[in-house]
Amino acid sequence: MPDPTIDDPGQQNPLNDGNWYDSFAGEDDARRESLAQFDSFDDFFEDYNKRSDWRSAVAGDDDKFKSTLERFDSPQAFGNSFREAQQKIRSGQLRSELPSDATEDQVKEYRTANNIPLEPDGYLKDLPEGLVIGDEDKELMIDFMGALHSANADPRIAHAAVEWYNDFAEKQQEAISELDAEQSKETTDILRDPEEGWGKDFRTNMNLINSLLDTAFGADAKDQLLNGRYQDGRGFMNDPAVLRGLASLARQINDVAPLIAQDPDQLKGLHDEIEELENYMKTKRSEYNKDTKAQERLRELYDLRLKSEQAA
Repeated sequence: MPDPTIDDPGQQNPLNDGNWYDSFAGEDDARRESLAQFDSFDDFFEDYNKRSDWRSAVAGDDDKFKSTLERFDSPQAFGNSFREAQQKIRSGQLRSELPSDATEDQVKEYRTANNIPLEPDGYLKDLPEGLVIGDEDKELMIDFMGALHSANADPRIAHAAVEWYNDFAEKQQEAISELDAEQSKETTDILRDPEEGWGKDFRTNMNLINSLLDTAFGADAKDQLLNGRYQDGRGFMNDPAVLRGLASLARQINDVAPLIAQDPDQLKGLHDEIEELENYMKTKRSEYNKDTKAQERLRELYDLRLKSEQAA
């Protein structure tokens, strides 16, 4: 029956048509598909009203929350704000703080939510590429990580601390190596000096010291002595006074003659020094007679030569 509300009897009100949505959807298939889920225009309109009041649907009976939602002009705007907040939480920008009387469960939940390891050594797992903890530093680093863990530090802070320590340790080692090289040369120059040091006996005395450390202290204690340092960083073995004392002790314990006999350079040095002093005695007799130091040294060399010949 024609609708009496329409002037043209050939036209029908689309709201009363079997496919009520035809005039709304037109040729838009996607729109037709969306509208087809409603049985009538009234169903569609009711749903639309519900959707238009999306704040009530989200907030329910929470009037305070609904008031907060009034700040957003659409569900999309609210959704975008929520997503940004979640990203900030995951990145640590909006990290909440634990109460001072937090329970173990609260602490565990907080650490899990903020990507904090449950145990201190968790900081040292999955380190950034190129970052390594040496075996000699592990005990120290575990103790350090424990302090950071008690403060619930972000793993990025722990990794930055490890990187700083590695860089610091490397620079310290480089500085020590440079200092050792400089002081070793300085000590060697002093002890090789014919007047102030050992002169030609340098190698012999160093061999005696090495032998003394081996026999009297053993491998472990020797290693500690060789690598021991004063508070100012100088190595024990880069101190001329220490080496002189060890050489004197070694000469009291060991007979140097066998060492000279086994070393061609030392043996030649012994003969050359004897020849030099004998020439001094022949050409400058009166001066030599007053030089008690030269006389004592010549007697010592004669004794060494005799013992080295017997040891050969």
